[in-house]
Amino acid sequence: MNEQIFRKKFNRFMIIFSKNKLKELAKLKTKKGRKEQKRFLVEGKRFCEELFNSSHKAELILYTLSFSKSKDGGKLLDDFGKKKVEIVQVKNEDIKKLSDTVMSQGIVAIAQMKIFSLDEGFLKNKKFVLALDSIKEPGNSGTILRTADTAGVDCVFFSKDCVELHNPKVLRSTMGSIFHLPIIEEVNLENVLPLLKKNGFKIYAADVKEGKFYDQIDYSSKACLIIGSESEGISKEILSLADERVRIPIYGKAESLNAAVACGIILYQMAGNIKDQ
Repeated sequence: MNEQIFRKKFNRFMIIFSKNKLKELAKLKTKKGRKEQKRFLVEGKRFCEELFNSSHKAELILYTLSFSKSKDGGKLLDDFGKKKVEIVQVKNEDIKKLSDTVMSQGIVAIAQMKIFSLDEGFLKNKKFVLALDSIKEPGNSGTILRTADTAGVDCVFFSKDCVELHNPKVLRSTMGSIFHLPIIEEVNLENVLPLLKKNGFKIYAADVKEGKFYDQIDYSSKACLIIGSESEGISKEILSLADERVRIPIYGKAESLNAAVACGIILYQMAGNIKDQ
């Protein structure tokens, strides 16, 4: 075959392959696509650095020429290369097709999801856990995970009706903490909480109206805090499984605190108590 004809056909194949690949990756912008592929998009330099420094597996790095020439951009690409991660330079418009932000930084990673299961050994060496009941707002969920990470929480449970963990807005709000915490999604808390009790955990439920004030409780050395949605709170079924209800005093006219703020206040009070035991 004439070499020129061969090159034309080869280049055309590469263009088609690239478009098909990009189309497949674009499905990761949807919940259905992420669930089917068990992968998710990691966007931006700082977030990709967190991915690099974590135990999560990066499959592919897409970057623009301008990113490779940016401050520390080339170094980050070299670092991923040393881990044998595939690195591909693409056009700005290709990155924009995968980006969930208005101003893309020119780098997107494709990472494998880490699937944790509540098997017999999962709770071993864990003593401080968090359970989220019907937290649907992505920003709140991500902020809660970031706070849980800084407070030293060992693992987090998302109930079945919580927002999806790998939602882009959740991911951005975690500021990388998703890479530091074991998180189990779509759990039935009515089954999980009795299992925690069986393993020596005491269950504390955040309640706006009832219970002791958060700073007047002697927290157990193995503790689980439940946080519910701002609009509905913790469901009655889940609330009935709690050993103790915890509330934060309201000094002003607002009815309640933001769920992420309330979670942070209580978590840090618990962390100080548990650490001292």
